[in-house]
Amino acid sequence: MDKKSFFNIFKECDEYLLATLFEDIMLCEQIDYPIYTDTFYPPQIWSKLENNNLFPNLNFSTFGLNSNSEKKLIAIYPKHFNKEDLSPPITFFKIDGTNKFKILEHKDFLGTLMSFRIKREMLGDIVVLNNIAYCVVFQDLYDFINSNLTSIGKIPISMSEIEPSEIPESRFENLTITVSSNRLDNIISSIGDLSRGDSTSIIEKGDVLINYISEKNKSKILKVGDIITVRKNGKFIFIDELGENKKGKLKIALRKFI
Repeated sequence: MDKKSFFNIFKECDEYLLATLFEDIMLCEQIDYPIYTDTFYPPQIWSKLENNNLFPNLNFSTFGLNSNSEKKLIAIYPKHFNKEDLSPPITFFKIDGTNKFKILEHKDFLGTLMSFRIKREMLGDIVVLNNIAYCVVFQDLYDFINSNLTSIGKIPISMSEIEPSEIPESRFENLTITVSSNRLDNIISSIGDLSRGDSTSIIEKGDVLINYISEKNKSKILKVGDIITVRKNGKFIFIDELGENKKGKLKIALRKFI
């Protein structure tokens, strides 16, 4: 497969990420040995590689925080290579911010990590439970974080490596919203309890991402499986269309990441 054809499969994805991934695939074909990406990729990329035979001589496996992970490292390896022998260069760890004064949220941990000027694609998913953040990063980045992270805000923390079996599953809140249609502005208005004008405003400012890509078209029609990220409001998955209510409004099932 040539580069142009590869890009056409992922038309709405970041071209820099795709170019890097394509180079890794070509390198694997050349050296006939496993290659591990140096980026955690979103599901619209890794799912197509895992589930479609795009490169007949290669296999693709993914590694993330837990079974519900969205961001995953991709292992690219020859067909003859045993999957069980793969050894991705990642470290699972927890940041323990247990304290009596403040409930720490996902945004607190992520914001602090990003303050070290770490690119978001260098971090896997983060699950927060009872003031403890469970994380996965590349091994060399873990060493950096471990040497520099001492607190989340003003809350002292401790860090330690853990086994994947210690990672809790991601938690969700199930929501049902009612909208006139599954246009983006309608859904954002309902999610954020905003007026149509306010929802249009945050869309046009670039504060809404669909499948991790900024979406400024307020009229875009969303579909089942789409991942909706609204800055300062959270991340949602479009689960199902539940039909119309008695007033002819469309009912939509969403799942919000907690």
